[in-house]
Amino acid sequence: MFFRYNANMFDRKIENELLIWKQKERRKPLILRGARQTGKTTLVRKFARRFSSLVELNLEKDAIRKIFSEVKNIGEIIQTIEGITNQRIVPNETLLFLDEIQNSAEAIKLLRYFYEEMPGLHVIGSGSLLEVRMKKEGWSFPVGRVEFLYLYPVTFEEFLEALGENILLRSLKGCGVNTPLPPALHERLFDFLLDYMVVGGMPEAVNEYISSKSFVSIRQYHEALTASFKEDFAKYARGLSIEQLKLVWDRIPFEIGTRIKYSRLAGLEARSAEVSRSFDILHEAMLVERVFPTSRFVFPLVTKPKASPKPIFLDIGLCSYVLNFTRDQIKQKFMDPAYSGALSEQFVGQELLALNSLNRNPLYFWVREEKGASSELDFLVQANGKLIPIEVKSGRQGSLKSLHQFLYRSGTRLGVRFYNGPLTRETQHVLLPDTSSLDYQLLSFPLYAVFRLLEFLGEFQ
Repeated sequence: MFFRYNANMFDRKIENELLIWKQKERRKPLILRGARQTGKTTLVRKFARRFSSLVELNLEKDAIRKIFSEVKNIGEIIQTIEGITNQRIVPNETLLFLDEIQNSAEAIKLLRYFYEEMPGLHVIGSGSLLEVRMKKEGWSFPVGRVEFLYLYPVTFEEFLEALGENILLRSLKGCGVNTPLPPALHERLFDFLLDYMVVGGMPEAVNEYISSKSFVSIRQYHEALTASFKEDFAKYARGLSIEQLKLVWDRIPFEIGTRIKYSRLAGLEARSAEVSRSFDILHEAMLVERVFPTSRFVFPLVTKPKASPKPIFLDIGLCSYVLNFTRDQIKQKFMDPAYSGALSEQFVGQELLALNSLNRNPLYFWVREEKGASSELDFLVQANGKLIPIEVKSGRQGSLKSLHQFLYRSGTRLGVRFYNGPLTRETQHVLLPDTSSLDYQLLSFPLYAVFRLLEFLGEFQ
């Protein structure tokens, strides 16, 4: 089965950042970064409707790369591009789009001259293997002469909007602690969340679901996309076994929510250093993310020495595909901590990453490892200069012992729980094992409301 993007692609939140960039008086060339198939090219083409013209160059083509390798003067480069494309390039009216820019180190180096000599020209470059090629070939971006945006898979908020559920989304955006959603709307949102956990956020999968409402078609797309990713591994193996990269990629969905042990990722016979390098390469390609362990209570957060991170997969739909989960199975297991808790953690991690398109900031989780006792808190986020601890639960029940340990030790008196329940704020009084007590405010969020986390925290604080 062959899939294409919908020509009228749904809106993405990052378009607001693109518009801000467009309107800057002294803008720099923009580099749009993201994994393959997250919709970078389609996003730029859609954004180009705000300009009089779009001049698009694909640097995977030899003839296009030669423009930047053979000509060093910006004026001549523009003249050459105009001649090849038969399009005029007019500052403040034309968007120049350099797709797959990682294929030309020369083009990347010349971006600084676009900024210095043609500041009125809007230039966007995009690529899915930028970090990989940088590490492999030893080049870097012109310091202070470019800016970046990061594109992640479609979020749950964007998924609802793409489905045309604007009234439901408006209700979700308007609810609060004192104005909760009616139970029927909560159940409807949970049903859409189950759909999203199967479909995921790869734009083609979302478009296919919009047009067909077929989970069979979605599975076929995920199968084709997974095979396509694996075919690409040869492009950036850097001396590593392609089969080992495939093993690590296939295994990560089974390790969500757990600390990475390299023997589990690629077998007991695999060398830890090589498995670690394989994970690094997948991270550079933005196919996986690390959630780093820390034992600190204040910024700056630093990784706990010799402590293993946890993985987050590219997309929850791909994650469900690899795990061979159907929608009914996810619903049945949602209250079962055997795996559904990890699937919830994947969802929350993916949504937290997408909250910030300006930087690829790492995620952290808190650990306490002492003789005879240990604690592990799912996530830490910064809000208004403070660290906020987060626990993720698959259902409405579950212990919050790690959250309590963090709150007691840090002096923080605000904790967050994501779960399958309504939005609430409660004052908690807890007796700890050492007979001390803890009083704090617990904000409980339904899983589908992760995108409103920072807004709620800002209002509460």
